[in-house]
Amino acid sequence: MSERVDTVPLLSFIEGERRARIKRIVVIDACLRGTLHTFSEWLRVVAVGSARVLHDLAARRCLRRAIRELHQLDDRALADIGLTRCEIVSAVREGLPMRPLRKPRRHDWLGVASRQ
Repeated sequence: MSERVDTVPLLSFIEGERRARIKRIVVIDACLRGTLHTFSEWLRVVAVGSARVLHDLAARRCLRRAIRELHQLDDRALADIGLTRCEIVSAVREGLPMRPLRKPRRHDWLGVASRQ
C-alpha cells in the first residue's frame, strides 16, 4: 500500500516565493516612485512660494528704508527734491507725479497762444 502525499515539490514553492518577491518589489518600487514624484512636486511648490515671500519681504524692507530716510530729511531738503511730507509714502511706492516745470501758456480757441 502506498500513501499518496499531497505536498508541493520544494522547487515550485521556492519558484513561487521568488516570483512573489519580484512582484512585491515591483509594486513597492511603483509606489515609491509615485510618492517621490508627488513629494518633489510639493517641495518645488513650497520652494517657489518661499522664494516669492522672501522677495516680497526684501522689497517691502527696501521701501520702508527709503521712506524712513526721506522722513529724516528736513522740509527744505524735501522741497528741493519736489516733495512734501505727506507725499513721501506715495512717492516711494508709486513714484513722483509728473509735474510741469513751468506753467503752461493759455491758448485761445484758434490755437494761438495769447499774451497775458
